[in-house]
Formats: sequence, structure tokens, C-alpha cells
Amino acid sequence: MKKSGKAVIYFLVVIVFFLTIPEIVIRVLTPEQFARLSDFTSLGGLFSNLLSILIFLGIVSILLGVLAVFLTKKIYRCLSRSRG
Repeated sequence: MKKSGKAVIYFLVVIVFFLTIPEIVIRVLTPEQFARLSDFTSLGGLFSNLLSILIFLGIVSILLGVLAVFLTKKIYRCLSRSRG
């Protein structure tokens, strides 16, 4: 596969993770848990609580998206080698 095709796959997976993970976290957490998480991610009050949690969830979503594509690629290569 060309580099541009790989980049498109990574980009699409990251976008999907970026849109779904923060939404799930925000909907599932109780207000007390949300406050504790925002205090944890606020970097000592450097950012506002809501901004810090959104930045944290965005970074985690991007990392999980890249990791998911990487692991899927490794599993696919391993399975395709064992069959052939």
C-alpha cells in the first residue's frame, strides 16, 4: 500500500477515536468523577478544568487510534504469514 493510503487510514481511525472516546467518557462519568479527572489533568491549574480534560481526552484518543491501527496491522501480518 502506498504511503498516502496508509496516512489516510491512520487519519480516519484517529478521527473516529477522537470523536467517540471523549463523548463516551463525558457521558459515562458522574460529576464527581469528572471533577476528579479534570483536577488530575489540569496541570496544577495551568489550564481551566474543562479545557484540560478536553486536551487530555484528545491526546489519549489520538494515541489510542494510532495504537489500534498499529496493532491491527501487526495481527493481520502475523495471521497472513501463518496461512501462507
